[in-house]
Amino acid sequence: MERYIVLVIVFISFNSILSQEVKDSFFDSSKELEEFLEDQNNLNFLNENGFYFVDIPKGKSYSNRLAGTILLNDTSKIDVNKLKVNFLMNDYQYYLVSNLNILLVLKSIDHIKKKMNSIE
Repeated sequence: MERYIVLVIVFISFNSILSQEVKDSFFDSSKELEEFLEDQNNLNFLNENGFYFVDIPKGKSYSNRLAGTILLNDTSKIDVNKLKVNFLMNDYQYYLVSNLNILLVLKSIDHIKKKMNSIE
């Protein structure tokens, strides 16, 4: 019985420590993302290099990766600031452009930062 109680205490302690680390990590990356998107130079770079379009993959399931669905009239004139899309720090985002039957792929901010640093 004592072993069981000790195991429960250890599990609860570990779980709360891990939970706090995840929360801290989320808030840090959220703040970093917010700061990145506040800079006009970064937004300009996003509009030129922060995304691309791909055909919908045939025979592959992609719906579980979709972050949403959008409509675009012209793929050559994109202002990501005006679109209802969200960039993530360390993962790509996929949006179905339903009227054009293609996917809009947003690069991760980490990937974009590396690209920006390689150009400088």
